Amino acid sequence: MEFFHSNNKVIKGLVHLAVQGHYPLFERNWMDEFIDLHSKRLTGNEKAKAKTLFKKLCEQQTLERQRTVFWAMSESDRLLFKKAFYKMVENKILDQSSELQ
Repeated sequence: MEFFHSNNKVIKGLVHLAVQGHYPLFERNWMDEFIDLHSKRLTGNEKAKAKTLFKKLCEQQTLERQRTVFWAMSESDRLLFKKAFYKMVENKILDQSSELQ
C-alpha cells in the first residue's frame, strides 16, 4: 500500500530510516501506540487524506521543516499520518524479508 509515489525521495528516506528503527519525525513513546495503529485498516477516505498529508510533508526539503509541518497538523491528522506511515514501513519490511510472510 503506497500513499505517495514510491520514487519520492523524502518518503523513501523516512521509510528507509524507519525500517532501520529510526523515526525522526515521531517521539519515542509513540512506538507504544504501534500495536493499536497496526490492528486497524485504513478506509478509502483515510487513504486519500493520508496522500494529502504526505504531499504536504514532502514539499519540505529539510527534516526540521518536515517536523514543523508534522507538528502543525491536527492531532487526528498526525494519528492518521502515523498509521499510514507505519503501514508503509510494515510493507517495506515484509517486501525485504520473504521468510516473514
